[in-house]
Amino acid sequence: MATTITRRDILKFAGGGLLGMLFSPLPWKLLDDSAIWTQNWSLTPKLPRGLITTAFSHCTLCSSGCAVKANCVSQMPYFLSGVTNHPLTHGVLCARGIAGHHMAHHPLRITYPHMFDGKSNTSTMRPVALNNALDVIAEKISQTKGSVAILDQQPTRAISRIYREFLNKIDSGLYLTSPSREDSTLAALSEMATRQLPLNYDIENTTLILSFGTPLYDGWGIPGTLTTIKNKHTAKCIQVESRYSRTAMQADEWIPIKPGSEKIFALTIAHEIIRQNLVAKNVHSSMMDYARYQLFVENFKPETYSTYTDVQPAVVQRIAKELASAESAIVLSGPDAGGGPFDFETEKIIASLNLLIGNIGKPGGIVVQNSVPGNEQLISIPRWSEVPDHSISVLIVDDVDSGYALPWKLIEQKLIPEQHLIVNLAPVLNEISAHADYLIPAPAHFEMLRDVSPSVGSNVATFALATPLLQKQDGTIEPSEFIKGIAERLHLPLQIPSYETIVKQQVEKIYASKRGYLFTYADRTKIPLTDMTTAEELWEKLIGGSMWIDEPARQIISLRFTVDTYSMTKELHQNNKLWLLPFGWKGGLSTSQISPVLSKVFHETELRKFHGIVRINPTTANQLGITTHDYAKLSTQRGSLTVQVETSHAVRAGVIEAAIAPLPNGVENFLHVETNSILNLCEISSSGTWKVTAAMLEKI
Repeated sequence: MATTITRRDILKFAGGGLLGMLFSPLPWKLLDDSAIWTQNWSLTPKLPRGLITTAFSHCTLCSSGCAVKANCVSQMPYFLSGVTNHPLTHGVLCARGIAGHHMAHHPLRITYPHMFDGKSNTSTMRPVALNNALDVIAEKISQTKGSVAILDQQPTRAISRIYREFLNKIDSGLYLTSPSREDSTLAALSEMATRQLPLNYDIENTTLILSFGTPLYDGWGIPGTLTTIKNKHTAKCIQVESRYSRTAMQADEWIPIKPGSEKIFALTIAHEIIRQNLVAKNVHSSMMDYARYQLFVENFKPETYSTYTDVQPAVVQRIAKELASAESAIVLSGPDAGGGPFDFETEKIIASLNLLIGNIGKPGGIVVQNSVPGNEQLISIPRWSEVPDHSISVLIVDDVDSGYALPWKLIEQKLIPEQHLIVNLAPVLNEISAHADYLIPAPAHFEMLRDVSPSVGSNVATFALATPLLQKQDGTIEPSEFIKGIAERLHLPLQIPSYETIVKQQVEKIYASKRGYLFTYADRTKIPLTDMTTAEELWEKLIGGSMWIDEPARQIISLRFTVDTYSMTKELHQNNKLWLLPFGWKGGLSTSQISPVLSKVFHETELRKFHGIVRINPTTANQLGITTHDYAKLSTQRGSLTVQVETSHAVRAGVIEAAIAPLPNGVENFLHVETNSILNLCEISSSGTWKVTAAMLEKI
């Protein structure tokens, strides 16, 4: 390992911009050409000789929790694939999941606690004893006058309950999750409802999906479910998006609206549904403020706002009719992996379209899902815009990520300047590691037991276990043990058993419910839970590779909602400005999130755009005096960056599309200067969003 590593170095490493790494026996320079591997066999990983076997687990690199079949030799996985005939994942495993077993050997892996000797970019990291680190962190928590926050980007796990119990025992505890939530429409509906119920999309049974920017065909929800729907053509997908994304390419219809006009477009659809008398019969009883809502949307005539949205009135009128006449329909919004979420006002307006067409509680719409036994508590998670600036004194960042971007600027503005302490539990150095004070290495992917909770897009509750496929590295500490160590030093009245014990307790409650069935992976059979004799039998089946799938909720819901969104902010409709639109691939935003070998394959095939490449329309290029492959200076109020320009007619005029992504492996050049990035250039709004930023582009 390199003897001195600074915060700035970590930012460069995570961006993929260093020629060689000393964190691994395999320097990244070797990845410049796959042929070089054949000349350096002594440096490449080798599998032992032994018995060929098959094991099953689940991928937890994101919240989808896809089922995994692992081909192993001497119990060491060498090839991962999906589980065929799976009722939810349908045998699909994304590229990131296929290379998931590489993450334990990532060049940025750390297996011993570290700390930084200061907060400047030149501060160096050095090893620290775990007990010493726990002592300092606990002392800081005990003396803090600000909030103690835990950032948990997969908030439905057993460890999530431990985090919340810990925070409830201390003053000013604050539980946070990613600002980009795949269930953003469901969250908006829950907040508008008079009572909370676990809601989810009945995607497999719907016939029409109106999506506002949701990356349905690019990693959102359960990829296998969406892939199956697309291949079988069981539902029409209308994608409303400013960018010709992968989902827009594969959707049945793409509505290319102006950046930032999603709220107005949704309001024009609402106007048409009401004007054409297409509202559901129960709308007066389900929407408590319907009269006020009706009066508000009356002003949003499609012909008046077509110049704002760039959508013709006839298109709006047709979509309104399709939504109302569809056998079943879902309207949803979703974050882009790089571009982030919509503001909450926009999400509420989009969610309210579901109330107008009456699809709440309807098959193929938005339905109530049974809670997983042992995890019935519904929690309200504050939005980042609700957290006061400069209020967090201690921030603990959990070891998993959501796969979505989280700008450091958004975190930084919530921290108490110069007096905060950040603890990062990640097994691999990432962007947050560069700003942390203590680095506590958690076990890597497939090195520890994890529970897998229901995913967005499943109409029934599920439960599974991600069983370890790899030996846990010495020096790593499970997050539950870390929290236990802090709680003991703070003398909190909190009992934290082993993680296996916690999960077993939940399995016992699932068994006691006698609901649903178990789908086993080895023989693809369904076993009703009523046919199982003990909770231990259920546990052994789950450990061996299976998923518990609940029965649909039987209760008929009669929820009432208050939209209460009647303010309008200024929309982006100036034609004389350039707008920067960041985008990304879920889980592939930085080098720390993916296997370096996988990153190389994607970059060489140009399947994914990498850092430093922007795309503009040829008309925009002509106006700026720029041609394809020119280098240019991209500037916003946040700073500037040297980029290479590509032109495409698929990009809107006046828009700069830029990928939030790592550099190609083994490259360090002037496209990656001073650890800057596209995400750093994005302006964070008061609502905690960064979808659109005014920008300038000048040829160098």
